[in-house]
Amino acid sequence: MTQNTILSDINEIQTGFFLAGKKWYDSDAKRQFEIRSKQAKSEEVADAIGKAEIMAKEFLTWARKNGYGGSITNVWWTARPGSMASAVGEPIDQRKNPTDILVKFSQGPNQGFLGLSAKATKTKGDIGFKNPGIGTIDRNLGMNLSDYSKSELNKVIKKLDLPESTSERKTYIRQNPGIKSKTEDIGSKLLSDLRNMLFDKIIKMKQKDLIKYLQQDWMDADILYPPYIKVTGHGNKAPYTASVMDPTENEKLSALQKYNVTLEKIGNESIGVKAGDKKIMKIRFKFESEKMASSIKLSGDPW
Repeated sequence: MTQNTILSDINEIQTGFFLAGKKWYDSDAKRQFEIRSKQAKSEEVADAIGKAEIMAKEFLTWARKNGYGGSITNVWWTARPGSMASAVGEPIDQRKNPTDILVKFSQGPNQGFLGLSAKATKTKGDIGFKNPGIGTIDRNLGMNLSDYSKSELNKVIKKLDLPESTSERKTYIRQNPGIKSKTEDIGSKLLSDLRNMLFDKIIKMKQKDLIKYLQQDWMDADILYPPYIKVTGHGNKAPYTASVMDPTENEKLSALQKYNVTLEKIGNESIGVKAGDKKIMKIRFKFESEKMASSIKLSGDPW
């Protein structure tokens, strides 16, 4: 199965292509699209492009309703570091702004700039929030989850005599069912341990600090300039649909600001976040692919 990052790139770049009037707006983006298209199945490429077209259309509809007028004068694919600062002409911390495609209108608020954070899902329902790495959590909360997971991994490599190389280790595990059974169990316990460590950290936060953490690190709700909207493509075949969400104006964010926030452990590796009776999200630890042979990530999932 093709990696999500490949399909995401295709979807993002093509959304920009449609917004630019079906013209190539960036030679690097075009080159990346051609590379990525060869790494995916033809039906997957067609699916990503199909979603991109309706996503561009819904983005434009929202922009027109919210004061952006005239023509689109420029489009940027913001995957490269520093690309947004270059486009806007002032310092931008791209690590905190999830814009994938930046658009400049000839008329409108914020000097005509509006970002698009692209998401795609095969379902019609809600989609996830952010997917930060352990390093981001460690840095923002002053934790050592990364060191702990590396220490546990090294113990397993030594105990089960596994290959040091990640790719070789993944192949070896998959070729040895007995080993795979052990690494699955160990990996599940590691995810549970990490979940418990994060839970113990954030459950002690004061309400105002917890809300600020959730808004900034998981919902990108504090981004002001350039503003962006989240556009999600839905479906696994035509006709596709797309939904638009302004991260600064949504019911989950409103609930966070109005009601007491509570946390609870869910299953083996997740933390449930509620505001009052409203389920906001699940924070989940997961391996990118094979347990104990791929990186550990976090995801903010619908709950």
